[in-house]
Amino acid sequence: MSDQETEQEKDGQATPEEGADAAKEADVDSLSDLAELEKIKAELQKEKEKAAKELEEGEEDEEDLREVDYLQKLLGLSIKFEHHVGMWLMTAYIDCGIKYDHRLAESYMTQLSTIQSFLRLLEKVDGVTRELVTKDCVLKLRNVVQMIYKNQVKPLYKEVSLMKKKPKSESLEHFKENWNERLEDLQKACDFEYQVLDVKGFILK
Repeated sequence: MSDQETEQEKDGQATPEEGADAAKEADVDSLSDLAELEKIKAELQKEKEKAAKELEEGEEDEEDLREVDYLQKLLGLSIKFEHHVGMWLMTAYIDCGIKYDHRLAESYMTQLSTIQSFLRLLEKVDGVTRELVTKDCVLKLRNVVQMIYKNQVKPLYKEVSLMKKKPKSESLEHFKENWNERLEDLQKACDFEYQVLDVKGFILK
């Protein structure tokens, strides 16, 4: 292997320090999200009771139904991203003979699980809190996906591109296909709430 190829491979790999920093940053984000989740539970409980009363009185309107449908779509997206990372991405790393950072992946999946907890709380809640927290969930989901792409997806595909003999991995193909499909769905969700929030830059070519 030439010196140039060796340097290219080094460039494609995160150093232990970078990996530790990414994991530490993700852990801090997870703890922050969990603390925030506990903080808003009281507010959500009040609005949940109000929504339940309105539902009994038949006051649920079409807008509420659309919002609940949107929440369910976001919840489904979050669950699918978590599955793709824990299932296809991990297997792709193994198939390609590249070390998989379980701690980093686990921290991202914890963040996705926290987002799911927020969304489940919001399904039967109405009012300003639901709207604000829903927007925050969209941002958090987009940010987690961005970090997964930056620290796990992009390095993997860069390493594979440098290999002279390409590995035969169905998981690699499955991940790419599903990842891109979920990003298209997430882009639609972002367009619903944010006109300028772009996730197309994370699509794998």
